[in-house]
Formats: sequence, C-alpha cells, structure tokens
Amino acid sequence: MANTSKASNKSMAAVKQQFKSAGVYYTGSALAEHIKSFIPDNVTEVYDPTCGGGALLAVFADHVRKYGQELDEAQAQETAANIVNSEIVGGDTLLHPAFRGKQFEAIVANPPFSVKWSPDQVAAADERFRDAPCLPPPSKADYAFLLHILHSLSPTGTAAVLNFPGVLYRGQREGKIRRWLVEQNVIDSVELVEGGYFEDTGISTALIVMKKNRTEDYVTMRLHESGAERQVPISEIRAHDFTLSPNTYIVIEESKPEIDPHALEAAARRDALRKIEAEIQFSKMVAEFEGWDYSDFLDDIIRVVNKYRQQ
Repeated sequence: MANTSKASNKSMAAVKQQFKSAGVYYTGSALAEHIKSFIPDNVTEVYDPTCGGGALLAVFADHVRKYGQELDEAQAQETAANIVNSEIVGGDTLLHPAFRGKQFEAIVANPPFSVKWSPDQVAAADERFRDAPCLPPPSKADYAFLLHILHSLSPTGTAAVLNFPGVLYRGQREGKIRRWLVEQNVIDSVELVEGGYFEDTGISTALIVMKKNRTEDYVTMRLHESGAERQVPISEIRAHDFTLSPNTYIVIEESKPEIDPHALEAAARRDALRKIEAEIQFSKMVAEFEGWDYSDFLDDIIRVVNKYRQQ
C-alpha cells in the first residue's frame, strides 16, 4: 500500500509539473469562490471554456447547469463524471469551440497562461475574432481566450477571468486588443490578486471582469491584498496608454506609526542622564589619575539643576 501511495504521489507531481510547464495551474477552492463572488447569485447556467478538473464549476449549486470544455479528452470525461448537472466536452476551445452559437449569462475561467496557439488555423470569418483590431500573437493565447469568452457572453451576462498579469500591460498586438476592449467599454473591473492562491505556484494573477452594454465611464481597479479600490475614468486609462494594471492607478500610502510624545520625551531624558553620568565617570577617572579634585564639576552640575528647580 505504501509503495502504491508513493507511486500515486509521484504520478500526481509529474502531472502537476507537466501542467505547470504548459501554463496550467490548479485553482484552489478559495480562489474559485472568490471568482464566483463576481457572478450574480441568480444564474441558472455557467460556462468554463478551459474547465480542467472543474474546480471553478464545482463551487456553483447543483441546480445550476454547468458547461465546460477541456483540451484533454480523458480529463474532460473525468470532469464530466465528477461534476453534477454538467455538459463537459473535450477539444480545443480556440480552434474547435464546442458551444458555438450559444451565449451564457455567467462565464468563469482560468485559461492556461501565455501558451502558444495557431491563429493561422482560425477562419477569417470567425465571428469571435472578426471585430477585434488583430489576432493575438501565436506565442500568447491569453487574448484569444478573452475574445472567445467575450463573444460567448450574453448581452446581460458577466464573465470573471483569471489571467497572467502581463495581459494588463503588454504591447504590440495585445496592446491593440486591450485598447479595443477598453474603448468597447466591456472591461468592468480589474483586480490584482497576490500570489499564494495556487497549490503549485506563488504567481500573482489578474482577475478581469467583463460585461456587455455597460454605461459606466470608468473601470473599477482593485488590489486584493490591501482591499484598496478605485473607479478609474476611461479617460485616465487612455492617458496611461491603456494599461490596466491597478498599481498604476492606486497608490498605497505607507501608514506611519502613531507617535507617543510622552514615550519620546522619556527616552530622551534617559539618554540625557546616561550622557551626564558618562561625563561624570570620565571626569572622576581623569581626576583620580591626575590626583585632582573633581567635586567642583559636581557642584557645577548641581548649580545647573538648582537653577531649573527655582524656575
């Protein structure tokens, strides 16, 4: 039994390392619940286009219909068996979307971070990418997943997507798409989530919430660790070259410790007394060595003290 357990642990470690190399990280329950908190409570169905083991879908109640797609066919079958009230399909979401034509009121996702993809295999008329200013670069599929999710979102829906922080500020094609998304006013909020929420990496993440038909002229920026939040006007985001990093717009002032004047004065007095005593000891040592009388020094100190006693 022990050998079997060790073999199983070794196999799991190997699988996690394989996923990590592919930009895939296991989403813990705390992070899954946090992502869910951005989705309205009354949804009846939810979609995860890169569902993996189904961690993000599993936090929704049993009556909520769950849709998902997973690249690995075996993993998709296992997830379908473990998630109640679900329809989980295997296959490449970017090249062969399983639910083409269907839009969802709720979408949650933790796509693999900055993995390669094949935009040359996407049809020119693919409605998911047709309106964007360009296709995401082959070296990074992050915005391909975001565009797929935006297209799959219903006009009144909400999508909460966990991303690699680089999507908030990287340039070139990604910068053009990010600008387009901001100008389309579909970015509702961006939250920087500190590291420590994944089991197999300490990487920090960016949680992007998207909604269609927004009328607000700002994007809510948040720092999860400190709880700081600010509604940043889109005009200010334009002025910062469309970066969406919350750190650009939220400045955390370091709190200064409260000063206790009584404690400071007491410390200063103790320091002054130590200096006076040190001077007396030095004068006494010199006087004894030279055979002098140092009582006049003590008398001078007493006169100074008495001067202030009389005031």
